[in-house]
Amino acid sequence: MRASQIIREARLRAGLTQAELAARLGRERGQVARWEIRGQEPSFENLQSAVEACGFVLRIEIAEREEDPELDAELSRSVLEAPQQRVQALLTRLSDAE
Repeated sequence: MRASQIIREARLRAGLTQAELAARLGRERGQVARWEIRGQEPSFENLQSAVEACGFVLRIEIAEREEDPELDAELSRSVLEAPQQRVQALLTRLSDAE
């Protein structure tokens, strides 16, 4: 789940508008809107503050993931590539799929 989804979900569950959440955070409504539409990624501290301002606690846990040989191979291959190479490989795969 992305930070934008977490903030929006917490705000809606609390029954708050973006303006109300922004007031609780001492921010402008536009800042909350940018976080929610992924126009700007909030820092972890801002994410946690937004969730707490809605009356909730943000829990983070590390859990074991199931083994996936295909994913493991992809991760091993892509970790050696520069970000531009990873993006290009993804675009190539997407165009091949069409």
